[in-house]
Order: sequence, then C-alpha cells, then structure tokens
Amino acid sequence: MNISADFGITVTDTLRRKNDELIHRMDLSSDNLDHDRVREIFPDIDFNSNTGFLAVTGGRHLELGENIDETPIIHVNEIEAIGEGSMSLAKLNKDESTIIVSAGSGTACIHAQNGVYTHCSGTGVGGGTVLGLSKLLLGTDNPEEIATLAEKGNESQVDLILEDVVSGPIGQLPSTTTAVNFGKISKVDKEFSKEDIASGIINLVGQTAARIATSVAMMFQANQIVVVGRAPSFNGLKKSLEDAASITGFTPHFPEKGEYASALGALLVAEKNPSN
Repeated sequence: MNISADFGITVTDTLRRKNDELIHRMDLSSDNLDHDRVREIFPDIDFNSNTGFLAVTGGRHLELGENIDETPIIHVNEIEAIGEGSMSLAKLNKDESTIIVSAGSGTACIHAQNGVYTHCSGTGVGGGTVLGLSKLLLGTDNPEEIATLAEKGNESQVDLILEDVVSGPIGQLPSTTTAVNFGKISKVDKEFSKEDIASGIINLVGQTAARIATSVAMMFQANQIVVVGRAPSFNGLKKSLEDAASITGFTPHFPEKGEYASALGALLVAEKNPSN
C-alpha cells in the first residue's frame, strides 16, 4: 500500500491507496516533524512490513530522511505536488496554460502547462489571515463560527464600495465593487456587527487571492484558473473570489476534494517516479 502526507502549516493531510480506493485523513499539524510524528498520523501502519512507500511534501519533510524503518520515503517538491494533484482533480487538459491557486493558510499561484509546474506569484493573505483577524476582531478563530457569522453579514457595511466614493462604475467595475476594504470603519461613527466584520474579513481575503490570480493568468495568457486548498471551504470566501475573478472574465474551477490536492500530487508523482 502506497501512502502520502502533506505537512501544511495548519493541517496535515494523509492519503493511502488501497486497490483503487483513496482514503483521506486530516490531522492538525504539529511543531515537531520526525518519525514518531509520522507513526502518530499513521497509527495502523507497520513501516517494517511491505508498505510500498511513503511520499511526503510540505513543511520540513526533508528532515525525515530516506527511510522510516523498512519503508522508503520519497520527497516531492511542494510546487510539483500541488500542480500534479490539482490538475488531476480538475481534469483539465494538461497542455493548456493554467493558473493553480493553492488557497491554504497563505496563497500560492502556480503556472501549469505541459506537465511543468512553476511558482509564479502568491500572497501571505489566505485562510490563516481569516483566522488571525477573526481572533483579533471577533474573539474567535473557530472556522465554523466565522463562516456562520459571515453568512449573516454584509461586507458593504464595513467596506467602502465604488458608489460610496465616485458617481458611478469605473471601466469594467460595477458600482458595487469594493473600493476600500474596511474603509467605512474610520469614516462612520457607529458600532459594527460581528457578522458584517466577519463578512468583510472573508471578502478581503477572497478578493486579494482573486486579483493576484487573475493578474498572473493574464500575464501567462492562461485560460483557466483552478483553486484548491481549504480556504475555499468558507462559502463567502469562495463567492468573493468568484465575483472578483469574473470582473476580468475568469470563472475559476473549484475541484471536488481540492483540500488534499498536495497529498494527492505527492502520491501521483511518487507513483510515476518511485526511484526518486
């Protein structure tokens, strides 16, 4: 049985291939990454038996060495893992120029074409930003609570939109487009609801990711944008990203099971190149 692990900043995703079935598990990441930690996240695996291999990516995976007991460890570069897993999940033509947005704790942009994956941009703004700002401003970093608040809120109550600052739309931008994220906070003397603040936080992150992705897509003349990672699980963030991308004519793909694209990519790369 071949297995893989993606050691993310917040979450560690593991996959195991059993016949034609992929079994996924998620664990919170640990500050320590060693063989004992690997055994913790694969409690039922005997690494002295015929396991096949363990493919690893993310975090400090290089510190794990070349073997765990009798099982070889195959190290896969994070960019290649994200690219291979994302394109497999999206089921798009690999020959076509595509931008992959890995929206996790931060946001990375990868250009994919002809099976070659190149890191081309990114931002420190991502799901980790949602959690951090929510803890500061809302007193919670619980993703479900933040999402529930945001769904009841309206970001235009905290953001300045174009119709607030100019007389009409600008170019392709509709009058409801955000002009200044959280711009109303300093302009209006009132109490702002937790719901509207949560909506504003998620809108800020979604728009930032979309604008970087679409700018890179136009630079690389890419026709497709694929979004993977856990951040899109915030429904409001996914909508903000979609709305911001649509202004420049893009409709991003959000493939099912995109949260474990990196772990899948590590497994696929290792299966193609087991000698690595």
